[in-house]
Amino acid sequence: MSFLKNVFKIVAVALWVTVPLFAQDSTTVEQSANSEVNSEIALRDSLMAVQDSSCSVEKQSLRQSLELEQAKSANWEQSYNTMKKDNELCAKALSVSLGVQEKKKEKEEEEKEISAMATGSSFFGGLGLGLLIMWLIMK
Repeated sequence: MSFLKNVFKIVAVALWVTVPLFAQDSTTVEQSANSEVNSEIALRDSLMAVQDSSCSVEKQSLRQSLELEQAKSANWEQSYNTMKKDNELCAKALSVSLGVQEKKKEKEEEEKEISAMATGSSFFGGLGLGLLIMWLIMK
């Protein structure tokens, strides 16, 4: 038993000597905890900076897309207005052209009627004159 007591005493002394060697100082523990927190904060800040940067890039991209769409919209609206004016101008020109053609046809029809009437009058006048001459000769 005395042997066990001696072994126990030796182990106790060895533990008493080695525990302070392996135990960390309280300031060292605080410093390591602070450095760990600081590294986590730095990591979080770097991740936030990356996310902020990607959000800024996406925001800028969306702004450029919006500006491009607004420019396209303005261009399309201007093109539509130009085509609308051209269409109105063409419609007016077409209606004027059709009006001129109708007047020209009416004028041609009037000339045909006058010509036909003149031809008919001339024919009947010649027929009447021929009958008058025949009547005078036969009398």
